[in-house]
Amino acid sequence: MRATRLTILLTTVIMLNAGGCQSLELLAMKKPTANLTGLQFGDVGLKAATLIFDVEIDNPYPFDLPLSNLDYSLTTNDNPFLAGAADVQGSIPAKSAQTVSLPVSVNYLEMFKALKDVRPGSTIPYHAEAGLAVDASKLGRMRLPLTREGQLTLPSTTEEGLKTLLNYLNKPAAQ
Repeated sequence: MRATRLTILLTTVIMLNAGGCQSLELLAMKKPTANLTGLQFGDVGLKAATLIFDVEIDNPYPFDLPLSNLDYSLTTNDNPFLAGAADVQGSIPAKSAQTVSLPVSVNYLEMFKALKDVRPGSTIPYHAEAGLAVDASKLGRMRLPLTREGQLTLPSTTEEGLKTLLNYLNKPAAQ
């Protein structure tokens, strides 16, 4: 009788551990990491510009790691000039590292309004703080923090677009 109870208990413990084994392995594994390797402007229009975040992501998990969201804020000389969030697409294959370019659209006119004394085409120092959200399957959604400091060349536009932009920036605020 005692041997039967011990066998049942041992079998139950083994079955419970077998079902949770993969989850325990995942918790013990190293977490995904991300590194912001570059930041530059891409396409530029009169109303918006594309800011491209180059992010190297290391996925140690045995499953693909879907990307879902990028939040960001940029400052220059402790003055905020860009902030926002963007949905991102794609995934990082299992047990691999990959660099992805994540484009976000920024309002060109509002950016220069925040940088009152800076002209289009200028190079400014920046500090970027961002977070890349990934869906780690059984472990849930997690945010990978990103930071970077460097120099950023602001987009410039055509002469006609520059005149329109300067007129807009110099227009008195509505009362």
